[in-house]
This record gives sequence, structure tokens and C-alpha cells, in this order.
Amino acid sequence: MNDMMTIFLAGVEDIVKNMKELAGAYKGNLPTESSLERKIDSLTERVDKLAELLEGKFDEGRQRGKRMMDIKKRIHNVIKQHPGGIRPPRIAQIIGTRVQNLYPHLKAAVEKKQIVKDTSGAYKPAKPGSARKKK
Repeated sequence: MNDMMTIFLAGVEDIVKNMKELAGAYKGNLPTESSLERKIDSLTERVDKLAELLEGKFDEGRQRGKRMMDIKKRIHNVIKQHPGGIRPPRIAQIIGTRVQNLYPHLKAAVEKKQIVKDTSGAYKPAKPGSARKKK
């Protein structure tokens, strides 16, 4: 959290610095209203982006369970799209995660017979009816 606060404060300092530079530049001559509006809009966008970054980092811990469910669904969808089999490095590349993050989910899915691992290490969709029924 300290890193995020440092980034946020650095961004705010940068915005304040830009505003001071603008104020100093405009002391001699008055700017047009549209140029001021453009500058304000640009600075507002930067503050909004910083706020979005911070919100994402603070919400990260709360949404971990949601992200785990999301990765499971994405793994199953990728495997369904490759009925001939697909290896974990390719799955990770398609999903956009590290291959180490996949193995626990792949192992659990194989144990539940939702997917099948062949001798070459590729994962294939399970045949219909072979998945364990839920109680």
C-alpha cells in the first residue's frame, strides 16, 4: 500500500507542479477560456486515472475469490475450444497469466473428471457423462 500511496502522491505533486507552471506562464498574458478548459480537462483525466489505479489496487484483495472463479471458467473455455488437446503454456498465454497459476486448477479439474490429461501433457475436454456428478 505504501508503494501505491507513493505513486499517487507523486502524481498529485506532478499535477500541482503543472498547475503552478501554468499559473506562472499566464501571469503576463491572459489565456483564452478554451485553452484553460483543455488544461483543466487534461489534469482532471490524469487525476481520474490515478484514482482508478488506486481503486483497482485496494479492491484487489476483496475480489480474489471472484478472480479465481474467473480463471477456472476461462481455463475450461480454452480447453473446450481445443478438443484435440492444449498444453498448459499455451493455455497460460491465451488467458494472460503465468503457467504456475494454472496447475492447481488443472489438477482439481482432472480429479473431478471435468477435463482429461493425456500422456503428452496436453489437456482435453472430458467426454460427456464422465464428469463426477454433484451431490
